[in-house]
Amino acid sequence: MFKPVLIGCLIAVVTFSIWAEGSNEGSNSVDTSDFIADYTPAQTEGKYGILVLGGSGGGKPTHLAGKLAKSGHAVLSLAYFKENGLPAELNKIPLEYFHAPKKWLMDQSDTRNDGVIVVGWSKGAELSLLLASKSDEYKGVIGIAPSSVAWAGILNDWRKPPSSSWTEAGKPIAHVPFASGVNITKLVDLYAASLEQTHAVEQAAIPVENIAGPVLLLSGGLDEIWPANQMAASVCAGMQAALKACEHINYSDAGHLLDEKFVIGGTEVSNAQANIKSTKRMMEFLKGVK
Repeated sequence: MFKPVLIGCLIAVVTFSIWAEGSNEGSNSVDTSDFIADYTPAQTEGKYGILVLGGSGGGKPTHLAGKLAKSGHAVLSLAYFKENGLPAELNKIPLEYFHAPKKWLMDQSDTRNDGVIVVGWSKGAELSLLLASKSDEYKGVIGIAPSSVAWAGILNDWRKPPSSSWTEAGKPIAHVPFASGVNITKLVDLYAASLEQTHAVEQAAIPVENIAGPVLLLSGGLDEIWPANQMAASVCAGMQAALKACEHINYSDAGHLLDEKFVIGGTEVSNAQANIKSTKRMMEFLKGVK
């Protein structure tokens, strides 16, 4: 049967492993009361700035931002929970919070002022697709281990039922709740079982057909967090049905984040190989966003 304490322990192990990222060399803290982030200036002006969103570990996604800064684009590594002054948990995060950092990034002298590119992994990939479905100022999206639906939030105390991960206009958006009454030994089992709740999935589906720019999705075949391969395929099917550009690449031997620093499925070697290949494809994608 579903055991909240067991799942809570699994979440705790995973979030701890992807939280302690260190610092991103060349970045500086942004001096504003509107949001918490680090900024890495562009090496070449005239490109879209990149808004980077981390996952369930919280804080600033400095490791992912460091990869993307090598592209020459300006990079804003944004925290949206688990930082001083921000929510302590990934639960009921207001989508309105992301308006200010998007505008700030567009207003910088070394970025284009007509939009941004958004890149996220795991919950940050879910969020990236959700934000891009609501504004055509997101000119391109990269999602590593993405979701096709909005999920329930993640609470420190798994004995309490979470609300939606996200809110809009003060109200929780439609989300897929976690399944109960099923055998759970791995976190991915919980998410897979939850996706069998057909009505909830239909209600919580991210309206990816509304995304204006091209989308690149990257997943690991041995993901131990959630079935990103399945959800990425669903996103691209929805976008392609609407004649929108979406590419999905699955690295069959890699885990959740396609990175040897965070081995959450697969081996260190297979994740290192996926890291090299996926980073190369991300750089190619960024060059093509016009």
